[in-house]
Amino acid sequence: MGISTDSTPRYTYQLPVAAAPSEPPSAAEGAAASLQDALLVGNLLWFVRLRWVAISALTAFGAAGLLVRGAFPPLGLRPPTGWPFLIAALLLLANFGYLGHARWIVRNPQHRGAAWNLWVQIVADLLALTVVVYFLGSLETAAPFMYLAHVVLACIFFPRWQSFVVVVVASGLYAACVIVERLEIVHTPGIYLDPLLRQAMTGHSAFPWVTASSALGIFFVVWFLASHLSSLVRQQERELADANVRLTIAQRDKTRHMLRTTHELKAPFAAIAANAQLLLRGNCGVLPGEAAEVVRRIAARCRRLAIEIQEMLQLANLQSADEQPKPLRLDLAEMVHWAIARVGAAAQARRVTVDADLAPAHVVAVEDHIKMLLTNIIANAVAYSYEGGTVRVRCHVAASDGPVITIEDEGIGIPADKLPRIFDEYYRTEEAVRHNKDSTGLGLAIVRHVAASLEIRVQVESAPNCGTRFTLRFPRAG
Repeated sequence: MGISTDSTPRYTYQLPVAAAPSEPPSAAEGAAASLQDALLVGNLLWFVRLRWVAISALTAFGAAGLLVRGAFPPLGLRPPTGWPFLIAALLLLANFGYLGHARWIVRNPQHRGAAWNLWVQIVADLLALTVVVYFLGSLETAAPFMYLAHVVLACIFFPRWQSFVVVVVASGLYAACVIVERLEIVHTPGIYLDPLLRQAMTGHSAFPWVTASSALGIFFVVWFLASHLSSLVRQQERELADANVRLTIAQRDKTRHMLRTTHELKAPFAAIAANAQLLLRGNCGVLPGEAAEVVRRIAARCRRLAIEIQEMLQLANLQSADEQPKPLRLDLAEMVHWAIARVGAAAQARRVTVDADLAPAHVVAVEDHIKMLLTNIIANAVAYSYEGGTVRVRCHVAASDGPVITIEDEGIGIPADKLPRIFDEYYRTEEAVRHNKDSTGLGLAIVRHVAASLEIRVQVESAPNCGTRFTLRFPRAG
């Protein structure tokens, strides 16, 4: 049966680009620490970007005080003088320093200075913010609540006790600002133009202390809530990290057990298969008809189990974190020729023609992995073709996409809802089981692992009774 010539559409599935096989537990724990450092660096850079907004706002505020001074008095506000520019300039210089240090940390990941960078940023910002609050008015405006931004950020960046230090520092700076203002150690008229308004708002003897105490109380309430939520999130992150390490250990133990078991099974099944062949050849005398049929079934079953053991070994080796063979520069056309020869007997038995159109295309990869990848896909194409069908294999180099291999059959096809599962271990569709009872369901799982380790993009196009096309896009050879 040939590929349908009607307009029946093929469904397309793109195998997600997955991570390479699991790392050993020690590497996983190290990766968790590296991830924490990477998160700190990410927070550091985000904080630097956020500060550009604050610098721009201060500059715009100062520019408005110079360029449109007449717009402030009708609003009852005092135009700012030069202090916004001074603070913006200091923050600008500091921000370049933070950014330079962050880039140095990225280039030298062994030096863990991100936390100190964040601490310096927060303390310097609190000092600058205290000056802003002093000039705007520490009691008659809502400016003190700008401290809350840094309190919340500290809860996100740091453990709870460190964020508590930040809220204590912020509270101390604000309290000092109020005291300096009340004692008029450094005179500032505030943002409001009418001095009577400021006097009316702050003239009551209890007002400054009630207002300051309320603000400080709000600081600590916000810190308590934000730090509590942040602690819950961190606890969940730690639990997830621990679970990931346990899963990595379990996966490693599973892989080792699979390798050990399959190695132990190889020799007994090889012995059974060899003895069955001796019996079938009559080395122990002529077998009765029924006995010969039983021995033939034993031999066939041994062949199938030998293939399954071989695939289990391949899959376990791919999943293992042990040292892998060195990648080599390979010609994909030669690898495809090898894979076609490997499945030649099966193709001949099913009267399936393999039509190859191969141009030289080079990749850097482990040779055995490429052979496993191609052999499994071509073997599947042959196994699920109808008798007398054709499997077409093409290899070329795309101008903008690197080496590309397509493997297309005229077989039973795959339903759309089952395409995402064909790369799962031991998964087989009902149609596949009816068509080929000897498959193990491991071939495409091997393909998935090889594709992940080599960053090969795999696309599958198929529809029931319309055949299947695999497209493999390889990274360019270096």
